[in-house]
Amino acid sequence: MRKKKRILIAATVVSVAVFASVAALMLGLFVYPYSMSKLTEVPQYDLLETQYAQEQAILNDYSQGRYTIDAPYIVVDPYGLNPLSALILFETDRAHDVEVTIQGDDVYSTYTYIHRAEAAHAEIPIIGLYPGRENIVTLTMDGIPHKQQITTEPLPVDFQDYVLEVSKPEKMAAGITLFTAINESYSALLDNHAQVRGYLANKRIAHGTSMIILRNGNILSTGDEYKQIPYNMATLYEYNWLGKIFRIYDIPNAVHHSLSELPNGDILAVSNHEDMFQTGTREDVVIIIDRATGEVKKSYDYRTIVDETREPYHHFHPNILNVPNQDWMHCNSASYDEARNAVIASSPTQSMVISIDADTAEINWILGPHDGYSDELSQYLLTPIGDGFEWQWCQHDPTLLTNDDPNLIDILIFDNGQAKSFDEETAVDAKDNYSRAVIFRINLHDRTVEQLWQYGKERGSECYSTYLGSARMTDGNVLIDFGGQLRKEGVPVDDLTESILGDLVTRSRVVEVTMEGEVVYEVSVHENAFTRAAGTYQSSRIPLFMANSFQTRLGEVKGERVGASYLCGPPAGEFADFSIPPIYTGKLSATFTVIHREQDRLILDGTLLDNGITRLLSKAFVIFRGKNSAHQYEANSGLHGRFFLSVDLNELPPGEYQIAVAGATLEGNDALGRRSMGHFPTEYKVKVD
Repeated sequence: MRKKKRILIAATVVSVAVFASVAALMLGLFVYPYSMSKLTEVPQYDLLETQYAQEQAILNDYSQGRYTIDAPYIVVDPYGLNPLSALILFETDRAHDVEVTIQGDDVYSTYTYIHRAEAAHAEIPIIGLYPGRENIVTLTMDGIPHKQQITTEPLPVDFQDYVLEVSKPEKMAAGITLFTAINESYSALLDNHAQVRGYLANKRIAHGTSMIILRNGNILSTGDEYKQIPYNMATLYEYNWLGKIFRIYDIPNAVHHSLSELPNGDILAVSNHEDMFQTGTREDVVIIIDRATGEVKKSYDYRTIVDETREPYHHFHPNILNVPNQDWMHCNSASYDEARNAVIASSPTQSMVISIDADTAEINWILGPHDGYSDELSQYLLTPIGDGFEWQWCQHDPTLLTNDDPNLIDILIFDNGQAKSFDEETAVDAKDNYSRAVIFRINLHDRTVEQLWQYGKERGSECYSTYLGSARMTDGNVLIDFGGQLRKEGVPVDDLTESILGDLVTRSRVVEVTMEGEVVYEVSVHENAFTRAAGTYQSSRIPLFMANSFQTRLGEVKGERVGASYLCGPPAGEFADFSIPPIYTGKLSATFTVIHREQDRLILDGTLLDNGITRLLSKAFVIFRGKNSAHQYEANSGLHGRFFLSVDLNELPPGEYQIAVAGATLEGNDALGRRSMGHFPTEYKVKVD
């Protein structure tokens, strides 16, 4: 009897425990953040506010002393963006034109420019310092030179190595050479000795995308907030070489590869459909951004213009099965043909350069190999003429050249030459291949194209560049960036997958050549013991200093933010059934490189780990768990565990929330493969008023 009673009591206890556990599970008590007070509040950070506060701090410190041109106030890298810049301040009773000389190693690497110094204190921007040495800077005012020494820090240890191969400065175009970064390298300014004279300390800015000089003298490039790895960025920055940011453009579509300034000041950019994760494609839209408001005022969706099912052979796509987002076009350039009111776009995966009417989006012409086009599109193909003609393959950076005949279009292209075939069976192997810069002339009346000039074929596989690259006309010379060179044991290969997803190093080579084929400047870029990043997305020859980009003074202008930020929405697509888990489970964890609030917006950049390691494919959901409710947002996912989130916190009810993450990693390279699930808390919390 007692035994039965004990069994009954035990059964009752178990039943009560199970009932309590189920109730706790249903009520979310297993994951309720009891220790909210021990969590770390997500910090507030606004780059524009931070820069403005830096200006106020400099002015306040300056006001504590009395400074003259012989004993000035000097701050190196005033905005923390270009460590080889400085700002010199001193008292002056009237406005002066100050001649600034940055002493170089020879006459060609010595830079001189004029800056207008205003009363009552002068602010002189110093651009073009050497790293890791005492720089001699001379300010000449009223004909009297005043020398100063400015000491800079050495380059970071993970800075890519530049090797000077050829330098004939007397034959080079004027200016300084801009090397734009890719794959975690630094964007840098190099002189005729391949010495670094400026660089962006933030490696995410301009990462794998254009840096252009606007007509107002400022630089425009992508910012540092990802929408999708590895180079789709959600912001544009307008700034100068001191590092002062004047405007941040928030672009919900994201921006990648190419930027240009339209005649009316608006921005033409290569982008995506705003709902790129729903359309199932990417990098197939060109947009026009309103310069004043930052809004996307016009979009050209190339899915509706050309055939997205055309499939030439190439090496761009990584070996991922059942990929949910197809990069069929990989649009890497867009420029405006003002004379004909046309937009010219480049698709390397299609080996196609296409011109469309800027108003109607009707096709004007298509430049490229004729294979695989439908009858409807074939009517727009240009017919090649002349001796020695070769099509471009997987090209980059088409640039219009000046031609006074409205019936003729001269266009300079960097021809990667990848595969040189529409079909795999006849593709050229990398070790036997070459890349080149080429000038084509298009006759609009006859609908023909002929080849006027090329350089690179004569270099053979030495300069072969599977991907990346640019070609720019510079004072009669051509500056060519052989930007994505892949080598195994010194032999050229086309293994883009291993370069992007593995350990294969990408190197690059920048060559300035005359129209007669004489090399007057050549720099090769290599990895070192601390970095495996040595690619160069683009190169251009630019003026070191443009006076109109340094008109504002400290404290006068706070940078502004325009446009519309991208915001992640609720779960969708393949993971639509991923509801908020009621318990913490699994062996997933995360690290965060970015987690902060920008006023009412939370920005997060993290890496999802499975048993402490990253997987090629993964998906993450960020959960805000409060006392009475929980809210889940789908993050944008990249490769190797990366995920990104932008959330308007005003969507949440007022309260305090612990941030948790739920997600899945996938084994192997199949997007539909077996998942490893998990749900875990983080150390962060956020308060919504």
